[in-house]
Amino acid sequence: MSLPTRLLFIRHARSVWNEAGRWQGQADPPLSESGLAQAQRLAERLCRATAIEISHIYASDLQRAQGTATIIAAALGRPMTTDPVWRERAIGQLEGLTTDEIITRFPDAWASRHHGSMHAPGGESPDDVLRRAVSGCKAVLARHDGQTIAVVSHGGMILATLVHLLDFGPSGFMRLNGGNHTAISQVDIIDGLARLERLNDCAHLELP
Repeated sequence: MSLPTRLLFIRHARSVWNEAGRWQGQADPPLSESGLAQAQRLAERLCRATAIEISHIYASDLQRAQGTATIIAAALGRPMTTDPVWRERAIGQLEGLTTDEIITRFPDAWASRHHGSMHAPGGESPDDVLRRAVSGCKAVLARHDGQTIAVVSHGGMILATLVHLLDFGPSGFMRLNGGNHTAISQVDIIDGLARLERLNDCAHLELP
């Protein structure tokens, strides 16, 4: 049996728009002060995790993900690559709105969440996002066979990537979620088969 390729998908820390309750998509607000503290806690945890040696860090080029990854990379002394393939799903007319505003202005889009990935007027389709997930995973797996790789991305993109890797189909969008900020989801690839080892692990945020 070959060595597993371990993929750690990490949701970015809180941004100023997260704190304002605004949906972001591919809008690019920075990390908040509390988000910077979350990223630091995550970095400290990864430094203590001696059983997991991360070889390389990939990040979305949106600053909430890139900023989170920069803190991790500096703490671990590991190389980092930004790649727009790991951006959040573009959500078109929903970007910048609060949940209440979406429910009021786009009730059909909000209701679509009960049947899979939410329809976002003017945004990317779920198939478009899945195609990006396939492309991103293929590139990482080709470059880093048998290594442990961290990918700092976004809730929606991580969800799409897990659905792809675990071959869940459309129902996977209702069975999984993108997790809390800085949560870690781990997928091990062994002889071409994907195994979910942990989902939305954010124990570092629970420490005193």
